[in-house]
Amino acid sequence: MPTIGLIYLLYFLRMLGLFCILPVFAIAAVEELGATAWQIGLAIGVYGIAQCLLQIPLGWASDRYGRRRVILMALLIFAAGSVLAALSDTALGVIAGRFMQGSAAIAGVLLAWIGDVVVPERRSMAMVGVGGSIALAFGLSMVVGPWLYSTLGLSSLFWFCGWVALVAALLVLALDERQDQSPQIHGQIDEGPWLTADHRASLTFICVGIALNHFMLMAVFLILPQALVQAGVAVGDHGLFYLVVLVLSLGFIAWPLAKDRREGSTSSAVWPFPIMATAMILLTTETSLGLLALASILLFMGFNFLEASYPSRATLLASASRRGLVMGIYSTCQFVGIALGGAAGGFIVSVMGDAGLLIVCATVLALFTVVEWTALRSGFKAGGSG
Repeated sequence: MPTIGLIYLLYFLRMLGLFCILPVFAIAAVEELGATAWQIGLAIGVYGIAQCLLQIPLGWASDRYGRRRVILMALLIFAAGSVLAALSDTALGVIAGRFMQGSAAIAGVLLAWIGDVVVPERRSMAMVGVGGSIALAFGLSMVVGPWLYSTLGLSSLFWFCGWVALVAALLVLALDERQDQSPQIHGQIDEGPWLTADHRASLTFICVGIALNHFMLMAVFLILPQALVQAGVAVGDHGLFYLVVLVLSLGFIAWPLAKDRREGSTSSAVWPFPIMATAMILLTTETSLGLLALASILLFMGFNFLEASYPSRATLLASASRRGLVMGIYSTCQFVGIALGGAAGGFIVSVMGDAGLLIVCATVLALFTVVEWTALRSGFKAGGSG
């Protein structure tokens, strides 16, 4: 398998571990484990907590010891966590297994590996594959998760993830070590400043943007499932709805991503935020299936564009010897957004209701748009292209 294809598969696995239990766990944990609401939330969130803690250390380790070695170790840990969760008959056992799964925090390492093997002028299009991997993992989770649970029970979800991890580990093991382009393999480690002052500012801007992107996604999923039910969509059909929306959104952003690759534009990172703000406003209006579909398409257009374009920008900020560290920071911010989107979003809903959360999200997105646009107009280039 070509290296880039393997990276996409591994990225798919990383997102599958996050998404696969979401459609059914709140039901399954009560029925099979007798879990409390707090334990259910912890089992879902502990994956992201582990990812936040270990993205930067594993990114640094991949710079020092090679991407292949770190990824192989992480996949084996992920598989072990999947087995632990599958064999557990208590909520605490599943929580421990989920923490082990999340400890395979290789998202930043994979993004750095793309930076190693893809030339800069092709990197934006390569990142489209990352966005596609995320969309595919999410869509498959929403469809396959309920089917596996209804057919074979909760443990089948974890066995499925474990087997996928082992297959991926075998593929990594079979990879010729000469295809590992990480700095340690080629003697490129340097001890100089890891980022210039200008690039540190650019990285800060990118990290805030990607954290906000994931915060908004998690917040919306506190509201959208119930809105679909109110619009007459049976829970069993939610997976099909999400799959169609994701496919359409990827189709709509193909041209903007190609344009971004050709021009190396920094301003192209601005438009996703007002697009997502528009989606939030649409969701505050009277619920109808057509309106929900339009809002969801706009939301996922913005989300998937940023998922595809921001990583390529971040990889340009650092030398090869620091790329794993930089992408570890970037990926940590993704999971900070995921963790805060669920927790803070739930609190806002409890105080202000669904419409209150959507208005808060739209306002934050609008403010970030103004800040980014002002920065670009003043000569600052988000993404390190200048």
